[in-house]
Amino acid sequence: MIKLYSTSNKKILEIVNKSEAELNKFISQNWEAFFPQYLFIKSEFSVEGNVRSKGTSGRIDILAFNPISNKFVVFELKKDKDKNIRNQVSDYKDYIEDNFSQIYLMSLQKYKAPLPLFDKISQDSIEVVMIAKSYSSTDIERVKKSTSKNLTTLIRYMWFENELLLIDYINNDPDDLIEKENAEKLKKIKNIIENKKSLYADVESFLFGKEEAQRLFKIFYEALNKIGKTKLLVQASKIKVELNNQTFSVIGYAGKTGRKCYLVINTNIDKVIDLGKIVDDRVRPNQKKKGSIGSERYEVFLTTEQELMKFISIIENSI
Repeated sequence: MIKLYSTSNKKILEIVNKSEAELNKFISQNWEAFFPQYLFIKSEFSVEGNVRSKGTSGRIDILAFNPISNKFVVFELKKDKDKNIRNQVSDYKDYIEDNFSQIYLMSLQKYKAPLPLFDKISQDSIEVVMIAKSYSSTDIERVKKSTSKNLTTLIRYMWFENELLLIDYINNDPDDLIEKENAEKLKKIKNIIENKKSLYADVESFLFGKEEAQRLFKIFYEALNKIGKTKLLVQASKIKVELNNQTFSVIGYAGKTGRKCYLVINTNIDKVIDLGKIVDDRVRPNQKKKGSIGSERYEVFLTTEQELMKFISIIENSI
């Protein structure tokens, strides 16, 4: 049994009983404190039709919206123990589907809720948040094991004197979800960093002692990644980069041509001929490619960052 001690009153605070209307009013007035993850639309939301399959009420205790999932959220408040959760969730789903257009227009026009466009909101499923003093163990296990468990949230509440309300998420605690999302993000970032470290370690090893070649290659590779998804392989004789249907072979010296440059990038993009003297066509008059570095036709000899940026511009316009 939960007990709440007041240091100002020097006593254990007593649990008090409040009506569903009082609970609704208190939550609605303090919405941002309790449910900042949802957009509040209206308490006592009424439209024509029956919410419950065997009832006559056309009223939703609190209607909200989840801007992340783009789903309407129905809050069902119970003064005491909640019953028949499965039936209630089904009833609310049917009710929203049957009255979706009316609910959307009332939310948007009458209650000025900043909702997305009509076709952006999910019409085939809603989220339900149940708030009650207690639930049966069967219902709790059923919700936790359900394939749609993320659509139903169970919350226990206790009301103490001095207007103190305690809520306890049985499942789908937003703090847990945020922590999980952050953990996933950190994991992805860590993988990216580790992959980059491994990637650049291989590149730096291949271009060892050629700092300007490393710098130019990094500019080149990052530019290609902005164009599309790349694949990189550091081989014994070259660095091979693939982008869409194009391949590039990269080396950090000019071979036996006598040219002075920091980076040589081979490509099959014909337009690089426009770069002038820094490009060499590897196809001889007898149609045999000279050299053995890569299978691409043209060699681009890069000495300055300005030359590299012109080369990158040609790639952007060709892919």
